[in-house]
Amino acid sequence: MSTTEGIDRLYERHARAADRGSWSVEEDVAWDRIDPVLAHRHPEVLDQVRQAVIVESFHPVNLGRLMRATWDDLDAGVVFSLEAFEGFKHFHALRRYLEMVDYRPRITDAELVEVRRAGAPLEIRSDELIARLVDFMLSEHLAAYFFRRLADRSDEPVLRDLLRRIAADEVRHAQSASDLLAKRIQAQPELVPRVLEAAADFRHYGEEVVPELPVALEGDEIAIVTFAQRVERLCGVRLVEHLKADL
Repeated sequence: MSTTEGIDRLYERHARAADRGSWSVEEDVAWDRIDPVLAHRHPEVLDQVRQAVIVESFHPVNLGRLMRATWDDLDAGVVFSLEAFEGFKHFHALRRYLEMVDYRPRITDAELVEVRRAGAPLEIRSDELIARLVDFMLSEHLAAYFFRRLADRSDEPVLRDLLRRIAADEVRHAQSASDLLAKRIQAQPELVPRVLEAAADFRHYGEEVVPELPVALEGDEIAIVTFAQRVERLCGVRLVEHLKADL
């Protein structure tokens, strides 16, 4: 009998969740039903989709840093590998959508390479890892709300469906990152203050590449409250109490 029989590894749970939530860019998006007139009814929505494409195109740079910094964590390797593939799907599908509705200015490969250029050489130091994992978790958390709210603002049914699929992926991504942090906290409870500090100083990785970051809409109370609740579940401490203690 295998000594590992019956073990439910964290990376196995992540893989099962990805399988359950899987969707196909080619098969599940109704590309032939896109209505460009409806799509252009809200140009501000398309502007935000363009920004999201640029952020998703930068994803491999950020994930590459995280993978190199967590090479000894098999669970992290799976999380970031799954995230890289699903992030590519988001980039691919959203960019294709903009091209099909003839959105301008078009996104060029040269533009995407340029936004990656500055970030590519940067590495995560060992003393930065917890903060970068927190940034990753909360970036994905807010991305879920951003895509969901953007879907609600779109009159075009195909885009609305696509954005909702992406939002569901981002929920899983945020939970996966939370699981990685929870594992580290379980092994080292003294990390809790560092997680709280990182949450208080949260910085979305996309700020490296776009001036106006497409995250949860400003003033979205639910996104803000659940942001704090996610940190509280992870640390067992209310973020607001941590902030008060620092005053």
